Amino acid sequence: MKSMNRLKSERGSSTVLISLFLLSLVIFAVVSIVTSAQELKLARRNAETNKVYYTLDAEGKRFLYKVKSAVKESLNSMDNDPESFFSILESNLGSDVIIRKDPDGLKVIIERTIILTVDSYNRHLEVKIEVSQPNDESRINDICSVIEWRLWNEPFEYKNTIDLWEGNP
Repeated sequence: MKSMNRLKSERGSSTVLISLFLLSLVIFAVVSIVTSAQELKLARRNAETNKVYYTLDAEGKRFLYKVKSAVKESLNSMDNDPESFFSILESNLGSDVIIRKDPDGLKVIIERTIILTVDSYNRHLEVKIEVSQPNDESRINDICSVIEWRLWNEPFEYKNTIDLWEGNP
C-alpha cells in the first residue's frame, strides 16, 4: 500500500512543469534570435542592392546632364548652320561615348554603358540618348530624348575547374 501512495504522490510535478516551461522559452528565444539574424542579413543585402542601383542611376543622370550640356553648347556654337551641329556635338562629348549616326543624317544616338563592380561581379547601366537635328527654334528637351535606360547584371556562370565528365563524348 505504501508503494501505491508513492506512485500517487505529486511531489516533483511542479518541477517538471517549470522545466518544460523554461525549455519552451529557451527554444522560442533561439528561434527568435535566428530569425532576427536572418532578417538583418536580408536587410543588409537589400540595402547594398539599393545602394548599387542608386549609384548607377546617379551616374546615368550625370551622363544625361553631360549630353544635354554638350547639346546646349553645340546649339550656341552652330551659328545658324544645322549641318555643323553634329560635328560640334561630337567634339563636345569627348571619346568616352559611342555615337551612332542615322543614315539620313537627321539624328544621332549617343550610347554609354556604365559598369559598377560589386562583390566580384559587374552591374551595368546602359543609356541611349537620341539627339535630333535642330532647327532655328529648337530647345534642348525638344531634340534630346532618352530612348533606353536599362539596368542589368552580368550573367552568373559557375566556375567549375574540375572536369566531372567520365563518359565518352
